[in-house]
Amino acid sequence: MYEQILKDNLGKVVAVKTTAGIELIATLTGFDEDNHTLTLHKARLVVITDEEVAVVPYTFTSISEDIFILREQYLSVDEALQNSAEDYLELVKT
Repeated sequence: MYEQILKDNLGKVVAVKTTAGIELIATLTGFDEDNHTLTLHKARLVVITDEEVAVVPYTFTSISEDIFILREQYLSVDEALQNSAEDYLELVKT
């Protein structure tokens, strides 16, 4: 069942909730079918600032185009809301 959710969201902008309570927004570009490790492209951290939702770089001191998240490190993967996905895509295009 979980594998189908990942397949359905492949290539889409997703929201990932980690076991540490962090929310990421990124493009799901791949996953390992055996252990469900995620490959995320241009991941950004979702933060709340002055009652607004904003995103910040995943890392500030390196270039992290693609990151890998182990199955033990995330709770859920869901397709991002349309307005969030559009804002994210506008931000990361270059």
